[in-house]
Order: sequence, then C-alpha cells, then structure tokens
Amino acid sequence: MTPSIADQPLIEFTRALVRTPSVLGHEQAMAECTREEMERLEFDRVTTDEAGNVVGMVEGRRDGPTLLFDAHMDTVDILPREGWTRDPFGGELVDGRIFGRGSSDMKGALAAMVHGVAGLDRDALAGRAVVSGSVGEELIEGAALRHVMQAVSPDWVVIGEASELQLVRAGRGRAECVVETHGRPSHASTPDRGVNAVHLMRDVIAEVEALPMPTDPFVGRGVMCLTDVISVPYPAHSVVPSGCRATYERRLLPGETQDSLFGEMREACIRAGAEDTTVSLATTDYTTYTGLRWEEPKWYAPWETDAAHPLVQQALAGLREAALEPDPKMRSYQFCTNAAYSAGAAGVPTIGFGPSSEHHAHVCDEHLEVSQLVGAADGYRAIATALLS
Repeated sequence: MTPSIADQPLIEFTRALVRTPSVLGHEQAMAECTREEMERLEFDRVTTDEAGNVVGMVEGRRDGPTLLFDAHMDTVDILPREGWTRDPFGGELVDGRIFGRGSSDMKGALAAMVHGVAGLDRDALAGRAVVSGSVGEELIEGAALRHVMQAVSPDWVVIGEASELQLVRAGRGRAECVVETHGRPSHASTPDRGVNAVHLMRDVIAEVEALPMPTDPFVGRGVMCLTDVISVPYPAHSVVPSGCRATYERRLLPGETQDSLFGEMREACIRAGAEDTTVSLATTDYTTYTGLRWEEPKWYAPWETDAAHPLVQQALAGLREAALEPDPKMRSYQFCTNAAYSAGAAGVPTIGFGPSSEHHAHVCDEHLEVSQLVGAADGYRAIATALLS
C-alpha cells in the first residue's frame, strides 16, 4: 500500500509521538500529545482518567454497542543506547520506515486508531467507537485498561499490538513465579554444619527446567524462563546461605490456571527433595505519572476468542472488504498484552489487530513501515464500520 497525500497527517502524527519520550511511568507528554490530536480531529468527547489514560469517543447517531480500541502509550527504555544507529527519539522517516522507540510498540497503532476512528461516518454508526491510549502496559498488562473498561463498559475490545495486519483471536498470558528454598546457616568454614539453600535451589532448577511445556494447536507452546537467582543473605560474608530465591517467567496458554501452574512447580520441588520450598506469585508495585498506585500479583491470564464468534467473523469480513495486503487471516499473539485483562480476566470478547511485527518490539533501531501504518488506520476504520453499522 503506497501512502497518499491524505495519509501525511497520520504519518506526521506518528512521528510526533515517537519524538515524545514516554518510557514507562513518564507518559504525561505523550498523553497530552494524544489528547490534542483527538481534539483537533473533533472526537465527540476526550478525557484523561485518574490513571493517566487518554480516552476519546466518536458517537454514532443511533444507539448501539460500544467498541473499544486500546493502544498503550508507554515504552521500554532505550538501553543499550550504544546499540542504536539512529536517534531513538528522532522519528526519522527513511526509505518508507519510521525509526524510533515506540514506533512499532506501539505508537504507530495508537496514531492509526486515532486517525482511523476519527474518519468514521457518524451518520452510519449505531453505537460508539472509543480509543484508549493507556499507561503502564509494559509492566502490568491490563491494569490501566481495567480503569477504561469500567468507565465505558465495552461490548468488544480491539488490542492494537503488532500483528502484521492479521487478525488475532488468542494470546499467551504471563505469570511471574517466585521460588524460595530454605536451608540452615553455618559458618562458611564449616559448611557441613549447615544446609546450603543455593544447593537446594540448584536441584529445584534442574527439575523445573525439565518440566514438559504444554502446547496448544492454535497458540503454540508454553514457555518457562529463569530470570533471576539470588542468595539470602546477599551479599553473604563467611556464611552458608540460609535462603535462595529464584524468579521464573512463565508464558501461559489458554486453559492454564494459577492452580495448574503452582501444581507443576510444587511437584518439581518435591522431586528435587526440597519439600520445604515455597512457591508464590511476584507482586507489582507501580505508580503511574498521575500518582495512582497499583499493587497486585503478577498473573496475566491467557485468552482465546472462538473463531466462530461474531466479533471475529465480522471484523475479518470488514478487513477483507478493505482489501488489505496481505489478505487478513487469523493468528495468535505470542507475547502478553492488555487482552490479559479484557478477555482473560473480564471475559469481554477481544481481538487483536495492529501494524508491524512482534519482532520489532524492544529492539535497537526499532522501526515501523509506513505502509503498515496506513493499512492499520484503514483496518481499524473497517473493523468499526463492520461492527457498528
């Protein structure tokens, strides 16, 4: 898809967002930029809620359902800085690609939502289309979206994470699991008098790493990743560690629960001969730029919307009517998204659709193809038209 002169405002708005740093917890300038664009494009109502989410609404002339589009405003940091060959906040447009942190994940999607929804014909709409620029997704998926959903009560949700303009109807969840072994301290000169908790953890890790991961015919394979190990006390001076804590990140498949996760972890500990080991969820403690604090377990549920669901079928028909390239098909997200709340926790029918590829997220020289950006705006407009006409 070749951009036209009519696409230039969308392209320049995307570049402006990329030039606006919004690393996790510092989204205020990004929120102001997004709000100004919604107001310029004459959304019927634009608000900023207590969490710092920017929410814009386009109202149809007739009553009907509410369709919510969500894209997060926060990004990960730019480290390692020396890995970038272009200014991470430059928004450079080179060879049909916009470069910079957040271009792919996911300022391009937010810009496409704002412009796509702004172009809807209100006379043809029954219901309302809502665009949410949400905060904090990179750390606590779905917490900010929860505030938006409680305010607007959507019938359907569209997550704008990268899908290469394909329709997503399922996604992996995420859990952060803390494993703690308990030993007995002694002087390091006589280690035989104590029980080394690190040695216990070594055996636990071996059993956990051997766990068979579940598979799903549509979503793929579950993943277990060791992300942190630390002895207690740390640093230890001439003492056998009495404790050891390991953190695992587990990518979850539809149907998996906290009970099933804890069950497999505890069985691994028993096989390792470390029956006294404790297993728990890590806790997030995060404060948004507005001062709202979230403190909750790091459990982000997997989700799936049936292929035959009207949301999936009507959205897919709308995308095909828009003649996007390549022809839209169904796929799943491999990373965790705000759909962990909308579909996984709240049970609201959810799909995903967005520009760019998952592989362009969180990398140096992150970029977004302009053709994907333009296609996303057309796609969001087509989804809304199909569901709200």
